[in-house]
Amino acid sequence: MSDFYKELKELRLEAGIELEDIHNRTKISLAALRAIESGQFSQLPQIYIRLFVRAYANEIGADENQILKKLEKSLSNESTTDKEKQPSNNPKEIIHGTENKLIDQSKHSSITAKNIRTDMVKGIALLSILIFSIYIIRQINKEEEARSPIVYPSDFEEEGPITGQILQNDFDLFTESIQIMEEKAPFTLKMATVERVWYKTKIDTLNFIEDILPSGDNRLYEFSDSLTVIFKYSKGLNLYLNGSLLNSYKSSPNPLRIILSSVNKTVITQQFVPKS
Repeated sequence: MSDFYKELKELRLEAGIELEDIHNRTKISLAALRAIESGQFSQLPQIYIRLFVRAYANEIGADENQILKKLEKSLSNESTTDKEKQPSNNPKEIIHGTENKLIDQSKHSSITAKNIRTDMVKGIALLSILIFSIYIIRQINKEEEARSPIVYPSDFEEEGPITGQILQNDFDLFTESIQIMEEKAPFTLKMATVERVWYKTKIDTLNFIEDILPSGDNRLYEFSDSLTVIFKYSKGLNLYLNGSLLNSYKSSPNPLRIILSSVNKTVITQQFVPKS
């Protein structure tokens, strides 16, 4: 059997990703995630094996198509092994089995009416399960054929982003202040909030990253050259640069942009209001 699942675990550890993080984002149980990393695919629901493995591979940045190919090969090897464990086609065994069937048929003729009704109920239940399973399998196959990524509920859909384009089109710059940055490197910005707030950050030359700061929570960001943070609003928001409180802005239900530059030694605070 291919040990590709060991490579998945090594890739996750190298990326510094915890199983709990994958569980929180994908809602796949920790037991199922551990089964994937140990290659115990028989412990997973058969109809969800490929879906779970693909979601796991996507979370750790692995090539989903390559992983699914290795999974198919692994499952194929397991199926071949199971077939080899089945009884051989020995003529004597076939005859013996036929005799047993004849005996069973003879016993079956003596089944009472009550047992017949019980068997009918069981048959109907099994048929219902089979129909439901076929429906689920078809839905999964459609999703795999489309090769579309799994979409999970996002806080950003509820909160809504504030992009540079939205700031330009829907808001006016209300106040702007520039302060001299007296702190010395290394630079750390701490964000704490009383109310849940959407924000996005850009550290040095990296791209903007969106996130949610839950009520009563805080975040720490370290930077070398610059840090830009855009908040949807500043109600109940407190910012600390190297432990010193930034008081260059007011609590407001409107967007706030903070630009910190260690190169220029400045802290620029911009507060916005809706266009009239």
